[in-house]
Amino acid sequence: MVVAKEQPYYQSPPGEKHSPAGHSRPQARPREHLMLMLLVLLVFALGVLIMVFYSRLFITGYKIARMQKELAELEIETRGLTEEVSRLSSLERVEALATTRLGMVEPDENQVVLVKAAGEPGDVSREPRQADKPGSGNTEKGGLPGEHHWVLQALADLVIHHSSGHSG
Repeated sequence: MVVAKEQPYYQSPPGEKHSPAGHSRPQARPREHLMLMLLVLLVFALGVLIMVFYSRLFITGYKIARMQKELAELEIETRGLTEEVSRLSSLERVEALATTRLGMVEPDENQVVLVKAAGEPGDVSREPRQADKPGSGNTEKGGLPGEHHWVLQALADLVIHHSSGHSG
């Protein structure tokens, strides 16, 4: 006769499963499970943060390179424009344009009127006229009372000199 070997019977608390080999697998407690999930989430968030940081770094580097290229192009353009301004404003070119396009001629010696500016540096002998004195009501735009604009006076003297019989 064959007799079956007796196996001990263990009763587990409710909710725990019993393995057929008699070994029970230890289950993680809910608190440990939560900590593991938080750690995985933290590592994921840190990875995303690092990726955002490096993408910003690469974008900024690209913008810097683009701005440096644009700056170099603008410096070249500025040099070219400066040379063009120098060329266009040279006295020889202005004189050539005045004589060819505008039909201007150089004046003769009897057509030249020399005007001495009254307010030149070093000229302290000038006494103000009655119209130039403060309180006389002769104030020009932007000028102080008693200050008379010498360019306007020279122009007025030239017009008076030209209309007084020097028609030519």
